[in-house]
Amino acid sequence: MQLDKANKAALITTGIKFGVPVVVAGIGFFAIRKIIKGKKNTDGTSSRIAPSIKDTVIEKANLTISTSDAALFANTLYGAMLDFGTDEKTIFSTMDKINSKDDMLLVIKAFGMKQYLWGGRAAFLGQDYNLIGWLRAELSESEISKIKPKFDSWGIPL
Repeated sequence: MQLDKANKAALITTGIKFGVPVVVAGIGFFAIRKIIKGKKNTDGTSSRIAPSIKDTVIEKANLTISTSDAALFANTLYGAMLDFGTDEKTIFSTMDKINSKDDMLLVIKAFGMKQYLWGGRAAFLGQDYNLIGWLRAELSESEISKIKPKFDSWGIPL
């Protein structure tokens, strides 16, 4: 069945009349959300951090990595856990490069809070987790036991 030209024009006009405002509203919503939540601190770390670490003092004298290294490690860990499948090898090799409690706290701060829903990004349905929450959700108990001694020695609960 074919539509005549008048019906096609009416259908296209209706689609534009309702579709364009919906798309514009959606783009506006996500742009505003990004502006509010997507701010970075001057040191490159995320401005959205877990309340439990917000007031934690990081001793700069004890750091063995820079803030840019911490941001790189945080992004590497995020990439290893994002979407379906977890790259445990990348997680373990990245964790091996973190040498002190203050380094780990800086990486956790750089990771910030990210929405988690079964390893994927979830704009509305996910739960806000910091790096520790993502590790707990993505790794099995046997995998966690491989990195837990390091966290225990730092006094950071995993």
